[in-house]
Amino acid sequence: MQYDYNLLKLILVLNDTQQTVAAARTLRVSQPTISVMLKKLREQFDDELFVRDKTQLKPTAKCLKLIDLIPNILEQLEGLYSIDKSWAIEELKGEVQLLFPPTMMRWLAAPLISKLAALAPKLTIDCRCWSEDAILKLETNTACWGVGYLPMETNKNLIETFLGYDKFELIMRHDHPLTESNLTQLREYPLCINLIPGYIESSKAEMLIKKYHLNKHINLRSSDLGLMLDVVKESDFIGIASTKCRSSLSDAFRCEPLPVELYKDTFRRSFSLFTHLKNKHDPLTQWLQVTIESIIQQQLNEPY
Repeated sequence: MQYDYNLLKLILVLNDTQQTVAAARTLRVSQPTISVMLKKLREQFDDELFVRDKTQLKPTAKCLKLIDLIPNILEQLEGLYSIDKSWAIEELKGEVQLLFPPTMMRWLAAPLISKLAALAPKLTIDCRCWSEDAILKLETNTACWGVGYLPMETNKNLIETFLGYDKFELIMRHDHPLTESNLTQLREYPLCINLIPGYIESSKAEMLIKKYHLNKHINLRSSDLGLMLDVVKESDFIGIASTKCRSSLSDAFRCEPLPVELYKDTFRRSFSLFTHLKNKHDPLTQWLQVTIESIIQQQLNEPY
């Protein structure tokens, strides 16, 4: 039997749409064409692949195994067409969307976007905070890249590239009355943390406070780093923020290490670059990865 590998995509589309009519709209062909394609697939794999359940098509056990394998196969096939393909970043045009947690807007998003905008003046960059629907944006928009903290619940439509670690510390106004970075003194002052929408875990500071039954609570949660810094600057609030923000702070602030009780598992979080599987061989994906790693290294080399 001669196999038609072009039909493999239909398995993924039918799994998503669960209807031949909807699959036809997605692939821009007629519904009878979908029926013919499905018939060929059934013959090639000697399996029903999809069975009707009321108004929907449900994958068989064998089909589920194929669904796990096909995305990587198609991605490798698409990669064949990018070999030796010329790419000039200055010729990029149209629009790309970049997503970052609020804690990374200052130290990562700002320098990254500055570099990209300078090299690709024809490109429109839509930069947004990582939100509750960030994963959906990455899945449905192939012109979207995002940096997110781990762990992150994703699926096989996305690729993840580990970038590094973000470390955290206390931030307060320069003349704050705190004299020692310990929990005894920290309990006396209101505490603020940065919310990271879409992140699947609670703040590690809050998790540890609860885990060890520490007599302290969070007084303010904010997804806006600027708001947190304004509150800290004008009051006795103490914030928990990335150590990489330190280089962008004025003399109005000072930084202290986390208390030992909060340091456990809290001082560091890993993060990755996320984008659609189709972008694995996109040169922009490689450029973003290399440039972000360069910015991280520069941050590590800066004296504090």
